[in-house]
Amino acid sequence: MAPSPADPNYNQPGKGNGFGITALVLGIVAVVFSIIPILGFIAFILGPLAVIFGIIGLTRKYTKKGTSVTGLILGVVSVIVAIIVTSIVAAAANSVSESLNKEHTIQYVVTTTGPAQVTYWNGSGSSNEDITSEWKKELTTTGFDFTTLSVSGDYTAESSVSCEIFVDGVSVSKNTGAGTGAHASCSGSSSSK
Repeated sequence: MAPSPADPNYNQPGKGNGFGITALVLGIVAVVFSIIPILGFIAFILGPLAVIFGIIGLTRKYTKKGTSVTGLILGVVSVIVAIIVTSIVAAAANSVSESLNKEHTIQYVVTTTGPAQVTYWNGSGSSNEDITSEWKKELTTTGFDFTTLSVSGDYTAESSVSCEIFVDGVSVSKNTGAGTGAHASCSGSSSSK
């Protein structure tokens, strides 16, 4: 009797898997881009492509499956990481936007026991005023604003002067001075509180 022909696939090494390699490469690139803010959107494209190529690679007969499985997993992971990173960046951007557009009340308070000159400055400009007793000024500003306040007593007589800056009702700077030509200065910002 004649020997039976051997199965051509018997003891043959598995063929390479082009779809699996493609899935693996796309998955690796997608994971790298998924952790980079702003560029993470690329992972939303490459991640699903890695999943698709991974599934195709898994369905092919007589091929190695390791690269397909790894590419598929990396594709899924990259999309999940991209969603998390994008959410964090969006929340941070929203928080910064809210703080930059938040309205703040700045109040200047000056006391003196004699004639004095008050100078105050903020992002909208500066102003000088002559005073002889307690003085208050309130401003409303939006976003980040730096401000300074100074009071100088008369140089011909002894006096005591003080200044204080409040931002949204919270004291952010306070100073006093006494003597001839007494001087006190304060500074702060809308983010000082």
